[in-house]
Amino acid sequence: MQTLILSVLGLGLAVALCSPVSVVTVIVLLTMRSGRRRAIAFVVGWLLAIVVIGAVVVLVLHGQDFSSHKTTPSRAASAVEIVLGCIVLLVSARAFRRRSRQPGSAETPKWLDRLDQTNWLLAVLVGTFMLTYSLTVAAAIEILKANVSTLDSVVAFAVFALASITTIAAPIAVVLIAPESSAERLARWRRWLLGNSRTIGLIALIIIGALLIA
Repeated sequence: MQTLILSVLGLGLAVALCSPVSVVTVIVLLTMRSGRRRAIAFVVGWLLAIVVIGAVVVLVLHGQDFSSHKTTPSRAASAVEIVLGCIVLLVSARAFRRRSRQPGSAETPKWLDRLDQTNWLLAVLVGTFMLTYSLTVAAAIEILKANVSTLDSVVAFAVFALASITTIAAPIAVVLIAPESSAERLARWRRWLLGNSRTIGLIALIIIGALLIA
């Protein structure tokens, strides 16, 4: 169980590090009307997506024979992880080529500005959409292959979920803890992330893709 917790914790933190655009999204949401509601709704949508995947694993796939790497379910799970790793590396390579032709921009994506004209509940769908599903599925596979009890599987998913929201929850925490100085601090974070998000994401994805294949 300890090994499993470390694995899902690492994958959760990897999701957090691979999501600089999601952090920018939360920061922008906080500047809109009903900003706190929108930002919290985004995080709720993110967590709901993890809950759905966790429910499928715990209620549907749990109990399959993942006890040995020689079993069919375990081999299938490992194959999925290899495929996910290859996809992550291919996407990273493609993004690297595009990055060399299009340097990072410090401008906020236009679609984010349009959210200000929508109901704050739409942020739930945005959060659901922006979850890094490849790494979430990888975490689900690790939990299945660990062949632990239902309770331990739920705990492992909870650890993964909490680790995955560390970066997107940080702007909300700043606003709640220090509202007077939060605007300037979040503006600095936003400028830095917009200028460096591609580099951060590429480095993290290359490392994670290689680890998944390994």
